[in-house]
Amino acid sequence: MRWRMNSGGPLLANRVYVSLLISVLFAHLAVYLITPIFPIFLEKVKDFSVSQVGLILGAGSFAFQAGSLLGGFLSDRWGQRTLIVTGTVLQGAAMTGYGWSISYAAFLGFSVLNGIGLGLFGPSVKAMIVNAAGRERRTTAFSWRGIAANIGIIIAGGLITLLALEANRRVFFYAAAVLFLLALLTRLLLPSSRCQQDSCKKAPALDYKHILTHRSFLLFSLVSLLIWALHAQFALVLPLRGEYVLGTTSRIGLIWTINSMVLVLLQGPVSRLLLERVNPYYSLLAGTFLIGLGLFLLGWADRFLTLSLAAIIFILGEMLMLPVWDSLVGYFATEELVGAYYGISNVVSGVGAALGASVGGSLVDRFGGVASSLPWFGYGMATILFVSLLGLFVLYAKDRHGRGRPQPMIPAKIAQK
Repeated sequence: MRWRMNSGGPLLANRVYVSLLISVLFAHLAVYLITPIFPIFLEKVKDFSVSQVGLILGAGSFAFQAGSLLGGFLSDRWGQRTLIVTGTVLQGAAMTGYGWSISYAAFLGFSVLNGIGLGLFGPSVKAMIVNAAGRERRTTAFSWRGIAANIGIIIAGGLITLLALEANRRVFFYAAAVLFLLALLTRLLLPSSRCQQDSCKKAPALDYKHILTHRSFLLFSLVSLLIWALHAQFALVLPLRGEYVLGTTSRIGLIWTINSMVLVLLQGPVSRLLLERVNPYYSLLAGTFLIGLGLFLLGWADRFLTLSLAAIIFILGEMLMLPVWDSLVGYFATEELVGAYYGISNVVSGVGAALGASVGGSLVDRFGGVASSLPWFGYGMATILFVSLLGLFVLYAKDRHGRGRPQPMIPAKIAQK
C-alpha cells in the first residue's frame, strides 16, 4: 500500500503507527466513559432487569459481528481509513441516541448501531497496525496498542471519579463528543490506505471463501469464541457487583482506572519477558485461566480493595491473552486478506461476547443475582471447562508445529498466489 512506511525503524518513530495509537486511545476513552455505568444506568434508572440489560449488551455484540465481517472485507478494498472514520461516526451517533432514548426498543436499536460502528472500526485499525508496524513485530505492536487503549481507560476512569459522574444521560453526550472528535482526527492524521491499481493488487473476491477452508484458523476461532464468552462477563457483572458492594457507581470507574494503570506499567515488561519468548498458545492458556479466576473472585469481594484485586487478576489475564490473540490472527492471515481475517476474528469475538452477555445475564438472574454465590461458582466451572478445551487445542497446535512458534498454515490455493 502506498502509505506503508518502513517497519525496520523504532515503532514509535512510525508516524502512521503512532497516529493509530492515538485513535485507539480516544476510542477507549469514549467507550469507558460509558462501560462502567451503562449496566447500572439501564437497571437502576431505566428499571430494566438484568436479563434485559444482558440482551441490550448482547444486541450490540451481535451487530458487532455483522459490522466486523463487513468492515474486514471492505477495508481490503475501500481503504482502512474510510472504515475507521465511518465506524467512529456511527458510534458517536449511537451515543447521542442513548442520551435521548426512553424505551427499551430504542436502547436495543442504538446498541445495534453502536455494534456496527465498532465492528467497522476494529478490524480496520488492526489491519492497519499490521501493515504499519510490520508482520514480524505484530505482538509488540499489539502490546503497545493495549497500552494506548488503557491510557484512554485511565483518563475515562479519572474523569468519572473526579467529576463524580453517576448513571445519567450527560455521560452519553460526553462520549459522543469524544467520538466525533476522533473521527475528525482520524481523517486528518491517517493517510489514505485505499489500494491503487499501480501499487497493490486486490485479492479476487473468490479467494475470500478459502478462509472458510483454513482448518487451523477455524479451530482457533472456535476456541476463541469460548474465551470471548467468558471475557464478556466482566463488563456485565463488575458494575453490578460493584454497585451492590459499594452502594455507588462513581468509584467503579476507579477500578477500571487501577486496572489500566497496572496494564500500562506491566504490559511492556510482560511482552518482553513472556509474550516474545513463550509459545503464544501457552500465553493464551494462562491468560484465559486468570480471566476466569478474576471473575470467580469477584463473587467473594466485599469491599473496594477486594473488588480491585479480583479485577487486577482479570487484567493480568487480559495482558497475556489479548496481544497474543491479535498476533495469532496475523500469523494465520495472508497479506492480501489481512483485513478479512481480522474481520472474521472480530466476528468470532462478537459472537462470543454476545453469547456471554446474553446467556450470562440470564443465568445471573436465575441463580439469584450478583448477591448470590451460585453465579460465581458457575464462572469457576466454566473456566475449568474452557481452559481444558483450550489445552486440547494447544496439544493439537504443538503436534502441527512442534516446539516452535505457530505458522500460518495458509490454504494451498491462496499460498500458490
